[in-house]
Amino acid sequence: MRNAIRIVQISDLHLLGDPGSCTNGVDSAAVLERVVPLVNALAPDLVVATGDLTDDGTPAAYHRLRQLLAPLRAPLRACPGNHDDRQAFREAFGFVADAPLRQSLAVAGVRLVLLDSTVPGHSAGRLPEDDLAWLEAECAAHPDTCTCVFLHHQPLPIYVRWLDAVGLQHPDGLLQLLARHPQVRVVAHGHVHQPRRWRYGAQLVASVPALAYQISPLSQEPQITQDPPGFRCLEICGNEVRDCLYFLDGRVVPEPAWNATPIYIR
Repeated sequence: MRNAIRIVQISDLHLLGDPGSCTNGVDSAAVLERVVPLVNALAPDLVVATGDLTDDGTPAAYHRLRQLLAPLRAPLRACPGNHDDRQAFREAFGFVADAPLRQSLAVAGVRLVLLDSTVPGHSAGRLPEDDLAWLEAECAAHPDTCTCVFLHHQPLPIYVRWLDAVGLQHPDGLLQLLARHPQVRVVAHGHVHQPRRWRYGAQLVASVPALAYQISPLSQEPQITQDPPGFRCLEICGNEVRDCLYFLDGRVVPEPAWNATPIYIR
């Protein structure tokens, strides 16, 4: 794809503050040490991390995270997940105290929006009305600009009961907003620890493998799988979007074209 911008999405690192510690049998620090050179080799314009960057939310975990991510050559933007601590996250990523953790930026003619879908003390997510109003204004100000939205919680049920119970609650406000703004081409999220991908209206809605443990897309009860960690690479040129999944077992899996992606039916 000529003159495309390249965005790498990573998610769900679940890093712990204690060196050498593991989360559900996965050493996320060791995973990151392998992932960063792979990401650098792709020469992305931006890396976006969509939450659960730490598992315990401690300052020590964020300190380790910053050290491990320091070799990234591309700029990094992040939004929090339900395992992240807002104050420690703010300090780690340079946010002003008590400021909303939402962001909007332009990269090579593409608009990128990061949302904070977390509710402190809860695993499920929600987008408050003021964030939706802010997103509406952002989209209205750039009606002809290809836009990508990133958040942690899944805005569409994935039909795994226990995961959907802790997904984005009351998502209709967001979904109705997106229907009014077809220039939003991608809605990318984490949280589910598995790759999923649908067309919903004008949008591609996609999740990404975790950089920690993976969760079964089939079991209706929590079940950890032996699938490898991975990340997604998006290439955007105009309104055209292509993407690949990169797995740490060496596989590179091109995702289907837009017209070959299943349509999500609610």
